[in-house]
Amino acid sequence: MNKRIEIQYQRNFDTLLFDSVEMLFRSLDRETNFDFGQTLARSSMINSILMLELVANICIETLDLERSVFNEIDKLSVLGKFDYFLRISFRNKKIDRGSKEVEGINELKRLRDGYVHMKPHKIEMEIIGDSGSGEFETTNLLGIPKNPQGWDQTSAISVMSAAHGFLKYFFKEKCKYSAAKVSSLLFSEAKIPGSEGAGIPVLYKTTRTELMNLGIDISYVKVMWV
Repeated sequence: MNKRIEIQYQRNFDTLLFDSVEMLFRSLDRETNFDFGQTLARSSMINSILMLELVANICIETLDLERSVFNEIDKLSVLGKFDYFLRISFRNKKIDRGSKEVEGINELKRLRDGYVHMKPHKIEMEIIGDSGSGEFETTNLLGIPKNPQGWDQTSAISVMSAAHGFLKYFFKEKCKYSAAKVSSLLFSEAKIPGSEGAGIPVLYKTTRTELMNLGIDISYVKVMWV
């Protein structure tokens, strides 16, 4: 039997996408107890945020830059990488820093930084008898608690919606890419994303329906629905 070696470059966009969705759905399941539901919601949020960082890196990879240039561009912020890709790939195109999609991503970036570089969160507690309650400080646009302890299913839905809303804005509105073109980049296992054909993952149609009911649109990327 002939044996051959095949090199793949697995970037794991599908892993972050599917895990974020699965953990969100499980957190919303009525049979999931409260505390575990919160844990799943936080995990879904982190996967959605990391997915944005991954997509920005994939976009830069497609440019096939010289190593020295790549190392410099790799130091840019997530939004900076998306903007650089637009400016290099298209004439007179750039990220609209004032759009709600971009502001949403900025809030996700701050949430991510606050999670990675954890600091004390000041909470004013109102004590009545032996019990007390307090409100978490939230982000301006998405209304997500800045304290991860306050992250819940509603937060996870908001994060996922904002993440995919930005990617739809970026690929469809700014790049004018078809869903098939986006899939060829994000699911690519070639050394240079998009240089070869990519497999299309399969999801249940019920998943698409549930996402749409939650206000989450992933139509910017081609997925096979069964």
